[in-house]
Amino acid sequence: MKNLSPRLRAKLISKPARFLALCGVMRALRGQRTFLLGGTGIFVLVVPPGHGIEFYEDASRLLTYGEYLVGGHGVNRDRADVIALKTIHGKRTGSFDILEESIGKDRLVVVTQARDLVSEDFERFADAVLDIEPLDPRHVLAAAKVCCDMYLTAEQAEAIAAAPLKEVAAALRKGRPIKKTLEMLKGAARPTTMVQPVLDNAQPSLDDLAGMGEAAEWGKELAIDLSDWLAGKIRWADVDKGVLLSGPPGCGKTMFAKALARTCGVHLVLGSLAQWQACGHLGDLLKAMRKAFDDAKKNAPAIMFIDEIDSMGDRTKFTGDHVHYCREVVNGLLECMDGAAGRDGVVVVGATNFPDMIDAAIKRPGRLDRHIRIPLPDAEARRGILRFHLAGSLEEADRALIADRTEGWTGARLEQVVRDARRRARRARREISLADIQSQLPEIVTMPEAVLRRAAIHEAGHTLVGLELGIGAFVYVEIKDAFDPSQGVEQWGGGARFDRPCLSERTACEFLDLIATGLAGMAAEEVMLGQRAAGSGGRRGSDLHEATMVALRLEAAYGLGSGLTYLSGTSDEELLVTLHMDADLRKRVERVLAAEFAHAKALVESKRTELAKIADSLCERKKLMADEVRALVGIDASVAQGNEKPSVPESLLRGCGNGKTFPDIVEHP
Repeated sequence: MKNLSPRLRAKLISKPARFLALCGVMRALRGQRTFLLGGTGIFVLVVPPGHGIEFYEDASRLLTYGEYLVGGHGVNRDRADVIALKTIHGKRTGSFDILEESIGKDRLVVVTQARDLVSEDFERFADAVLDIEPLDPRHVLAAAKVCCDMYLTAEQAEAIAAAPLKEVAAALRKGRPIKKTLEMLKGAARPTTMVQPVLDNAQPSLDDLAGMGEAAEWGKELAIDLSDWLAGKIRWADVDKGVLLSGPPGCGKTMFAKALARTCGVHLVLGSLAQWQACGHLGDLLKAMRKAFDDAKKNAPAIMFIDEIDSMGDRTKFTGDHVHYCREVVNGLLECMDGAAGRDGVVVVGATNFPDMIDAAIKRPGRLDRHIRIPLPDAEARRGILRFHLAGSLEEADRALIADRTEGWTGARLEQVVRDARRRARRARREISLADIQSQLPEIVTMPEAVLRRAAIHEAGHTLVGLELGIGAFVYVEIKDAFDPSQGVEQWGGGARFDRPCLSERTACEFLDLIATGLAGMAAEEVMLGQRAAGSGGRRGSDLHEATMVALRLEAAYGLGSGLTYLSGTSDEELLVTLHMDADLRKRVERVLAAEFAHAKALVESKRTELAKIADSLCERKKLMADEVRALVGIDASVAQGNEKPSVPESLLRGCGNGKTFPDIVEHP
């Protein structure tokens, strides 16, 4: 307060709500030092649901016009503005062409009730879209002291902070006893859901999103079903009740839910356990959860989006002092999803990064009917994502060049690159260029020759042993000759791909063949280079991890190892816990891995010449298709398709027949 101008200090002291709103706005902009010091900037501030946009609009004006600065130095008020966007009875008010109004403004803040009220066109030109957090008890303590000459306890401040700002503004007044203020606010809690009407230009449709694959197809089918249901052509029982979306962070799960709502022409209701938990004890949480579903029913047809649904947990894995609480939370969600009252017209979309951590009852048919995985976007999807965010800027060839340099990136990261590049162009007062995008991309470093040679030998080992053991139809093998230093040293350096049949007998020998193929890269390094490097382990999905999981399933779950006792389920989490607790199991697994490593090494030793040919060609060409490998090592077409087993020295056979295994595509990193 001592650094504020006298004029602003007087304004803040007069109204606690204004003080709290300014604290919230300042907190949201805390990383924008240039703007806070009077410099240029365009920002979107999203107000917490139900907190009263007018308070934050007022606070934003104080900041934007520089009244918080002593004397208001450095701010040209004619080139500063604040725009408020809100809905009344489902219709948006405020400026519809904020992009045009932003022209010529050095300092602009758009305050909005919801991010989706801001057009995609304008959002691309903003320096940042920031969420204003709900009231902080520390700010409430300060507001009570400086505005009302009132000293609160920490508990009293927390109780006030739990209420919406508009109710705090009405209740917290100078001279009013704190006991009466708390009584007025009793029962007032932060809104736990937000119902967002679909606005034509506020958010993309599924046709605008690239890389969604199966999820987009399902969403378009759902749009047809909902339309037919509204027309009375089909029953609600014929409509999918929900979907579970999983994938890495930033792959677009939340964006998908918004695009789904627009494509279907329905309302979107947002919720999460974190929001519902913020209301207080278990009873308040369950009440907030039911209210979210009630909001969806009132606006049916609607999409009920539950973010991070894995936070609900799995009732079979709850332990400790909070088992009852956690079980009640899951039971409450199940009741909401298909209770006696039903939820006709409400489709539930759950999003998670950890699908294995969700209670099986939540995923059963009738609740979340389908599980769709959203993968990292491939090159074509990355071009589509860039096309969407660039909105016609740059040529197709330029976008393809960017896509080639962003392998392994999520849609969110690509969006950030475009946003940063637009900011760079905007600062220079010109259109975005390829150079602006390239300036945001990390430098690509060429792989050292020795590392490249080792990678080629490693992948050649997987390829050769996989072909010799006939684990499936070989497709291709490749290595990467460059890496992105910003992603650390543990990056994907190549792979050998084998397609698996949908069904197989899944015998012990099949699993052992898979383990041997997984360890063949290490074996090839040891045979050809004298020692192996650390690239085969150190992370989930590595050769060692995958081979260990297969060996664990053999010994602990399938009864195909040296014992028949069932020790664990087949999930990685259960198996690893069992492994850590059972010393005898560790010895059995180690024996399996050691034997299959020796087997792979012996196979590589017998085919050194062929392996060297594959590795040499990989170093030169970086990727080899099945027919090219076949020509190099003299394997006929039927073997390459996994229809028969290549000739293997008699001394290297296990004495069990060849087979195929899992239905998924296997790719050895």
